[in-house]
Amino acid sequence: MPLWLVAVETRTKFSNSNISLLTNRGFASSSSPSNVKHLKQIHAKLIRNGGILDILTAGKLIADIAVSNPSNLDYAKSVLTRLGYPPNTFMWNSMIRGYAHSPIPREAIFFYHQMLEKGFSPNNYTYPFVLKACTQLMDLNLGLGIHGTIIKRGFEDCDVFIQTSLVSFYASCGSIAIARQLFDRSPERDVTSWNALIKGYVRSNRHMDAISVFRAMQDRRDVQADEITLLGVVLACTQLGALEMGSWVHAYIDKNCVKVGTSLGTALVDMYARCGSIDVAMALFKGIPERDVRTWSVMISGLAINGLASEALDLFLEMQRDGIDPDSVTFTSVLSSCSHAGMVEEGLQILGKMGNFYKVEPTIEHYGCVVDLLGRAGRLDEALGLIRRIPLKPDVVLWGALLVACRAHKNVEMGEMVAKEMLKLDPYHCGAHVFLSNVYASTGRWAQVEQVRSSMKEQGIRKPPGSSLIELGGDVHEFLAGDRSHPQTSEIYMMWDEISRLLSLEGHVRSTNGVLFDIDEEEKEQALSQHSEKLAVAFGLINTRQGAAIRIVKNLRVCDDCHSAMKLISKIFDRLIIIRDRCRFHHFKDGSCSCSDYW
Repeated sequence: MPLWLVAVETRTKFSNSNISLLTNRGFASSSSPSNVKHLKQIHAKLIRNGGILDILTAGKLIADIAVSNPSNLDYAKSVLTRLGYPPNTFMWNSMIRGYAHSPIPREAIFFYHQMLEKGFSPNNYTYPFVLKACTQLMDLNLGLGIHGTIIKRGFEDCDVFIQTSLVSFYASCGSIAIARQLFDRSPERDVTSWNALIKGYVRSNRHMDAISVFRAMQDRRDVQADEITLLGVVLACTQLGALEMGSWVHAYIDKNCVKVGTSLGTALVDMYARCGSIDVAMALFKGIPERDVRTWSVMISGLAINGLASEALDLFLEMQRDGIDPDSVTFTSVLSSCSHAGMVEEGLQILGKMGNFYKVEPTIEHYGCVVDLLGRAGRLDEALGLIRRIPLKPDVVLWGALLVACRAHKNVEMGEMVAKEMLKLDPYHCGAHVFLSNVYASTGRWAQVEQVRSSMKEQGIRKPPGSSLIELGGDVHEFLAGDRSHPQTSEIYMMWDEISRLLSLEGHVRSTNGVLFDIDEEEKEQALSQHSEKLAVAFGLINTRQGAAIRIVKNLRVCDDCHSAMKLISKIFDRLIIIRDRCRFHHFKDGSCSCSDYW
């Protein structure tokens, strides 16, 4: 009889003490070098006393090594391959688990296939780890195959962990409809299942659905929201600009005594800042006991997009005094702040110090912020010169920053050149096509206009529709340009007619400056009055009390006409109107805007 079989059948007299030794030290959750050293010492002892021949002891050792740290997986593999007898299912699962949580999840799939090839049957503990690897790889086809095997082996409906893993996998890969079907079919749903679905909806930009799932979760007595749940819901509120809902979630956190760690605290700061409630964001930021670089970066970014550039730079300096080194994200926020405020010299100085002083190499995103900074200030030649001398290959976003500046400063010649450069990189870029079409139209080059428009039609290129969101009573209402689908459509258009009359009395003349660059227009010139944010503000004026702030989230840049109209509306109706467009916040009050018309 082979030595390994004798060992498995008879075990050794040291088996129980060896397993106790491994368990008591608690190495499975530790990754420090000293504890890895202890594991190696125990491994050596097991070899000396024969304990390594005991399959249970060896399995515990492999498991502890595999999950201790991804860097130890090669060591775990070497122990597995040198056992002298076939590994059992527990050992295979340990290796699959370790690799599934490592930077190389493909190895988990390799071990799964090895397990099958060597005749071992996976159990219900195997598949959550295999699906975790598929999720890490974002490989839908691979996961579909695994799902088929799970059904074939009869595991799909008998294990809550497998069901949760399937929901998480499909949700992460964008197949949110399948994830929802699996979730609804699950007889048992733990908090991880709910979290997977909420996270999937957020990833799919279906933020209202994420909030709806959270609300449904509140009706259940068998599950309690945890920090991961709340992180997902807060992020959904942030994207929607749903301050009322976000504030309710914050109150829920306080009421249920949920511990607010750095991650959740940072998410709440970001939510308040991106909903335009910058004072609450700052107060919350100051109350977080442990602030990491992301917390500081989020607060700096919040100040920047709300037009508080000086405060953002002051916080940047305070961050360094507090001993926190800025990272790449921090510099994006700081440079963006300089751009929105026209602080050209300050921005150029910060870019110049990034590599040498801060030891953070500028990325294409940082150069894009500075191109935008120079472009907004009208220094187009300098912006173009920067693009041509940077050590990185310019991408479509970098050229796009200059294209926006060319539109704003009516530099048609440079804009035409930039648009063509963008189309070399992305032939389907809508903004570049529309810019060229409008440039040609403005100079009477109708044959070229037709050529561009025909090309767009053939390639199926369409500009994104303008959309505005406004929250009322915990519900988010969406308006598209020219929208007539809302139940209050008649009242909304009647209200806008009255607003238009009052605007005319104030001397408002419609601005059509955006015609030369269609990226920030939603309709033709004659449809200016039906822009989505105008419908949203009319809805807000109808449905909110006098003096209440109106908050709107816009998916595109606010056009010149809407911007000038909102300033007057804030004065006429004595309202604070806050609009978050895709670039920044505009706080309209008493006939003026926080951006000082520099956007």
